[in-house]
Amino acid sequence: MTQRRRSGFSLVELLLVLVLLSIVGGSLMSLVNKQQRFYQGTYDLIELRSQLRQAEAVMSSDLRGLSTPGGDLVTMTDSSMDFRYTVGSSIACTTPAGSTIIIPPTTTANGNTLTNWLAMPQQNDSLYVFDEQANATTSGDDTWQPYQLAADPTPGGGTCAPEYNAQSSGYSLSIVGSVSPTILQGAPIRFVRRAHYSLYQSGNDNSWYLGYSCVSCGNATVSPIAGPFMPYSDASGSGVSGIRITYFDSTGATATLPGNVARVSIVLRGQTRSALNVSGLKRGVYMDSIRMTIALRNRS
Repeated sequence: MTQRRRSGFSLVELLLVLVLLSIVGGSLMSLVNKQQRFYQGTYDLIELRSQLRQAEAVMSSDLRGLSTPGGDLVTMTDSSMDFRYTVGSSIACTTPAGSTIIIPPTTTANGNTLTNWLAMPQQNDSLYVFDEQANATTSGDDTWQPYQLAADPTPGGGTCAPEYNAQSSGYSLSIVGSVSPTILQGAPIRFVRRAHYSLYQSGNDNSWYLGYSCVSCGNATVSPIAGPFMPYSDASGSGVSGIRITYFDSTGATATLPGNVARVSIVLRGQTRSALNVSGLKRGVYMDSIRMTIALRNRS
């Protein structure tokens, strides 16, 4: 019988296959690398714009309700401000006496919401109570009396009048000083908290962030709420600042006193964390900015 020889691949054929595989593999790796750079660059741009919009949403919400004639704007610079903003509202469900005010619980038997808080008031927070003054039939002498909380609200610390249908005892508010004798049952109450906004440099990564701290809560530590943004630069310098706050009065002129401020203009500038290397765009760090103009309450 004749034995048949089975031939395999030659060395030339193997080399040719390896060359083709290397070409195809290199092309695929190049495509994957370009896709990774594209998605990373797109993510950096989206993240930057998302942080700018987040800062706009938070600051606009907090500042829009300020009453500068009432002293809500405490201090102001071109990169920071201290202000008082409303964190809740309620009513006096009994006639206040001494240093105690009783307010309804957050839920009543009939479902009415008479007490509402964005955050539970704390010791050293302020509250404004509507005072009818001596003449309860006219509004000419009405005013909002400011008080300071001497302690955290005490749940179950008092009982509301029957007409408020409270299914449980209300909160007891202990204040510094004595309540005005002309404050009546049913008087509206506004809870306010002193807060601080500023552009600050973090010690963790040396980047600049828009920071917040609750001054009246006794917490002076600034925590980031958006960023990172570009570094701060003084208005007298030639650099581009990550934040610039400008204050205007009702006539459109620049305001220097907190009580005269009717409008606040804020510009925030940020840049991507790393240089973008995306096809069709110039390689480098990309910058973006946002401007917000906030008209304050009861000002024209």
